[in-house]
Amino acid sequence: MPEKKKTFVYSTSDWKDVKGKSIRTDGCILIFCEEGMATVSAEFKPRTVRKRDVILIFPDTMFVVNDVSELFSVKQIEISSEMFDEATFTLSSQFFDLLYDNSIFHSTPEQWNLVETWEKQFLWITQCSAEKSAYMMLRNHMQNFFIGLESIVVSESRSQIQPISSTRRLFNRFCSLLVEHCHSRHDVKFYAEKLCITPYYLSKITARTIGVTPKELIERQIILEMKRLLTTTDISVKELAVLFHFDTVSYMARFFRRHTGFTPNEYRKL
Repeated sequence: MPEKKKTFVYSTSDWKDVKGKSIRTDGCILIFCEEGMATVSAEFKPRTVRKRDVILIFPDTMFVVNDVSELFSVKQIEISSEMFDEATFTLSSQFFDLLYDNSIFHSTPEQWNLVETWEKQFLWITQCSAEKSAYMMLRNHMQNFFIGLESIVVSESRSQIQPISSTRRLFNRFCSLLVEHCHSRHDVKFYAEKLCITPYYLSKITARTIGVTPKELIERQIILEMKRLLTTTDISVKELAVLFHFDTVSYMARFFRRHTGFTPNEYRKL
């Protein structure tokens, strides 16, 4: 695959380098857990990841790795937003609603065998030297994966599906807005207005859903993004303060220290 297309990135990981940080993408990341266990937060809900789990992460997914076991390992395939759009345009909104509330699926041994076969075919496709053929095969292969997953998830959940409440929909939308705007907007009023509700009602929604205030969730997302940038980029502390719209560097440093116990520079050195 030519570098300029940036269609996919295939990798293996033990997640130790992302512990305490969020996993983010502009497209979609497929994650297959091979060994061990990990504790994560998905949309602020604590979850356990174990062998044979399949995880999907999207641009508006809040997925944070809290801890991993010694033998933990995953395989990851990150695909571009263009590839993801082409592979999923036929999928139902019901499927995406289910994904948003439950992005981690535990497969049966039989389903895991199918996943491993699918992965071998994926790796074979990546060796194709003809650019056009490789792209078409990869797109179709990804589409087959998502269609197959949809058929399993929707079918298995059909008898248990409850209509998503207006409260949950608003909370999900709030989480998406946080990912999009946390760099520039730190005030609860902004998010409430985007949702066409009052700040008081937004606080009732977050308290009812996960038991914390909107302000706590905003600050939690800001810290996660700061940690990610400090450890994956060479952004300066001054540039970080400008990016997150803090009035001064010292104010940002105090904010970061209050939540982490370290200054930004200390955290980066650690």
